[in-house]
Amino acid sequence: MLALLSVFHLLTLCGTEISAVHYTIINVVVGEKVMFPVHNQCGAQYEVSFLSKFPTHTKLASWGLTESDGHPLYKDRLERSTNDSLVLHNVQVNDTKLYGIQFECYSTKIAETKEELFDLRVFEPVSKPVMTITGSCSTPNITLSCSVFKGTNVTFHWEKQSLSGAVNGTYDGSELVIDHVSEQEQYMYRCTAKNPVSNAISDPWTTEQCNSYHSKIQKRLWIMYTTAATVLLFVLILLVYICYKRKQSASHKGSNKPTERNNEEISYLRDGLIEATYITRIVSS
Repeated sequence: MLALLSVFHLLTLCGTEISAVHYTIINVVVGEKVMFPVHNQCGAQYEVSFLSKFPTHTKLASWGLTESDGHPLYKDRLERSTNDSLVLHNVQVNDTKLYGIQFECYSTKIAETKEELFDLRVFEPVSKPVMTITGSCSTPNITLSCSVFKGTNVTFHWEKQSLSGAVNGTYDGSELVIDHVSEQEQYMYRCTAKNPVSNAISDPWTTEQCNSYHSKIQKRLWIMYTTAATVLLFVLILLVYICYKRKQSASHKGSNKPTERNNEEISYLRDGLIEATYITRIVSS
């Protein structure tokens, strides 16, 4: 197989006739029509064959000295234009093939064969990507997944942007894992789906949702900690007060030592005699 140059023809407008260039890659959108130019260099006697070269080798149409009805899958879509070129209408994804236009020249004594190759690749445009979120703000990580409903040969690309619009990172793949706990700033994430003929961007997702969630959690924790600290301080003050009162009571009891005093009583009789004296000891604490 001949080496093909990597030249891309991006097509986006429906109904446009695309002129294929041999030895190049021709990227087209489903539904377009493609013209394959035929450059007759053989003179009056020749035969032209339009071939599918890969993945299968099949003659699709021929004209000149002999003419075939054409392949059933292409008969209603393949026509010759006034300048003897071929036009393939309403191309489909399964029309993606390596084609060849082969010339058999009979004007010379020795038959000569010439061939031009066309690498046609047909794509369905991508639809707007849909972003799904796995996980929640209460988990350390959140997984963003990107998918499309339509499109062939789709690749996905992520952009991480600050709220000012500056790009802070790019990532390839349909999934992106975000460690939102460690992000101190708010970022916006977008997914781009693309193929050689189209691209589309998803709606953004921002970390503001999780930042708000964490702010609420931190506020609740602060209230809990503040309440607990207030209660603990009150308990400590109460304990200090109780200990102080107990110590004061114990000190007061220790200072009230028992005291003794004598109380003497003398009784006098009527006749002037003195009655016996007795002493009563009174102990007070």
